[in-house]
Amino acid sequence: MPFTITLADAQALYPEYTFISSLTPSEQKAAFHVTDQSGRDLCLKIIAPNFELDRIDREIRALQSISHCNVVALVEYTYSSRIGGPPRHFIVEDYIDGADFSTTLATAPIDSAAAAALFCNICDGLSQVHTNKIVHRDLKPTNIRVRKDGTAVLIDFGLARHLDLPDITLTTDGAAIGTPLYFAPEQFSGTKRDIDSRTDMFAVGVLLYQALVGCHPFYASSMTMPELRDAVCRLTPFSSDTRFLALSRPWQLLIGRMLDKDRGRRPSAAQVSDIIRKISSQEVAR
Repeated sequence: MPFTITLADAQALYPEYTFISSLTPSEQKAAFHVTDQSGRDLCLKIIAPNFELDRIDREIRALQSISHCNVVALVEYTYSSRIGGPPRHFIVEDYIDGADFSTTLATAPIDSAAAAALFCNICDGLSQVHTNKIVHRDLKPTNIRVRKDGTAVLIDFGLARHLDLPDITLTTDGAAIGTPLYFAPEQFSGTKRDIDSRTDMFAVGVLLYQALVGCHPFYASSMTMPELRDAVCRLTPFSSDTRFLALSRPWQLLIGRMLDKDRGRRPSAAQVSDIIRKISSQEVAR
């Protein structure tokens, strides 16, 4: 269940900002488009009272360690104690003027050239994230924003895993964190030790398939969670889908590798970005 606060209540809590509109909330945060006293557009996220402080700290560390045009920029993190009310944590980030990637997927399948540009952005940003030994772990349409100029930006590192930091959940509990529609096989059946950058690449493969084909590679209407798990862990239903087979062979091969059950066979974010650029240039040259 998403954590929500009304626009009026948020404005009352933080009068130093002007609240413009509510943004897509998550279970951990209520998000708003705000402006500060200088008129700068920002995204203010109010943290849910029951959200673990260790996770907040890790999200802040993740954002502080990355400076890339395809990753949202942290502006401020504050612990505020309001007189007469409960203490609250909030994060202020750069405001991405545009729409969630779900808006793009609503018109899928999209043109391969447009998909190439967006996924090069996504993989370029993700490559920087992975270079910093961080796994996003919750890549999905609402955690990618697309600016009005068409640039894709990764947001919401609330479930990020730092590979060099001690775990904050039990190993047996840590794998199944995120959004099941974008789970890799190891998130369904493995342990936290199995979660690394290649897990993110499976999610990107699902997103790329949705963008180019117009549907999910594994999920079908009314499918139960055990059925989805079985499809992701054992089956490749997309490989015989005529819509997938209508893609050019290079796109088919790339998506197939990204959705491989064996994470060791999935390409890195940098490799995917390079491959997409080559596919795009070949298509333009035809």
